[in-house]
Amino acid sequence: MAAPDSDRRRSLFGWVVKLTCTMTADDDSSVFEPGATDDEDGASDTRAEEGCPAPTKIENRAGLLHALTEAAELEHGLLLQYLFAALSMKKSSSEGITVAQAELVREWEGVILSVAREEMAHLGTVCNLLTAIGGAAHFGRPNFPVPSRYFRMESDGGSPRYVEFTLAPFSAESIARFVRFEAPEPPAAERALVEPELRYSTIGDLYRQIEAAFVELEDATLFIGPQHAQDRDDWSLGLRLWNVIDTQSAITAIRSIVAEGEATPTAGPASHFQRFQRIQRDLSDEVTRDPDFTPARPVVENPLTRSHFESPGGALIDDADACKISELFNAVYGTMILMLMQYYAFAGESEEQRFGLRAAIRQLMSAVIRPLGEVLTEIPAGSRFPGQTAGPSFELYTDLRLPAHQANAWTIFHERLAEEAEACARLSTEEGAPPRLRFLQQNLRLVARSVERHIRSVLLGRRIHTGTPTSELVHGA
Repeated sequence: MAAPDSDRRRSLFGWVVKLTCTMTADDDSSVFEPGATDDEDGASDTRAEEGCPAPTKIENRAGLLHALTEAAELEHGLLLQYLFAALSMKKSSSEGITVAQAELVREWEGVILSVAREEMAHLGTVCNLLTAIGGAAHFGRPNFPVPSRYFRMESDGGSPRYVEFTLAPFSAESIARFVRFEAPEPPAAERALVEPELRYSTIGDLYRQIEAAFVELEDATLFIGPQHAQDRDDWSLGLRLWNVIDTQSAITAIRSIVAEGEATPTAGPASHFQRFQRIQRDLSDEVTRDPDFTPARPVVENPLTRSHFESPGGALIDDADACKISELFNAVYGTMILMLMQYYAFAGESEEQRFGLRAAIRQLMSAVIRPLGEVLTEIPAGSRFPGQTAGPSFELYTDLRLPAHQANAWTIFHERLAEEAEACARLSTEEGAPPRLRFLQQNLRLVARSVERHIRSVLLGRRIHTGTPTSELVHGA
């Protein structure tokens, strides 16, 4: 199993649907214009993009798989942007804000983290939709920044522009971008009845077209995926993943995503759009009262440990400590993605083993990735960024692949976790190392031991104690 190349071509064969996005905006913030150059008169080069004609709608299984893959990448990219913003936020009044402001920032952080968790559930539901029609769960995505891939906006006679997919600290600009991501669809009367190619102006619009394809394609031949290969687990309190076995359950799953997150014109106060709008208003009010209010740490945008050809730009950090801890963070993040791929592959694990795998994934998220990301927001980014700190880059250094043999996959999980625990232990002994690293290496070792016990159960076929007791993990590390 592999996470497909992030720069895969989108025009292979006639049946691959071209997904682009149009969006209106009142300003040019968070917009990237590729290939714009000035001529002698100062006018922009407005040469139009050319390509093969694209179908006008999702017409078959291949097109639907492609659209759902796009949806999976969108959900993954959104949750990481939300998580980055939340981790960048100041934690106490010792960071130059008042006690009342610190409480306000904690409230905003909690809201953004809850939205990120719900995006994780949306990603899981999209994986169920993929599996139901014969596809595979998808966790691949391009590295940040992603300036010219999603949310395309047409210019009047000019070159296309794109809303940026970028890792940025919490600010008025970033929360405005989040509001834009989750904006409701326009009323049906405002939509064009015939479009030259498949486009989506909002995430909800993309899901509307996916739902239409599920309705139009023949139920009896579309749902070829095994019904047991659906994630039926509630990963945490208040989150729900929807199982998909037929057209009606697919529609229910899609509409739940739209209603909870990407909003409908009548969305309630619990939608992501409404929650982000409330934060936007509260932030504006607080800045009006205190123009010097800065709720986030001075984290660089799009921190990177190395350049990636598919994602030009970003801030190459050069502080030695930040580089080493960032690479550790990315390694643990990659291990978690591999474990998610195995979990959604339904590769023959028993219910007990799946429970242990899910527990290990959750523990990596809450007891390693989140606190390690916070550590990075306190470390200087390097000489190229005076006064600024690093942050979690969520870099994927290569395509992530799993062996077909179950025992080999679990062995790889254990080896990676053990190596990451050892690397964290070494870093924790260096002069000036963040104290939290000592606790994080302990958490990594505990998760590695849990996985090791399951390797024995896979090889010997016997029941064992599952998972690492939550009480053994160092919370708030």
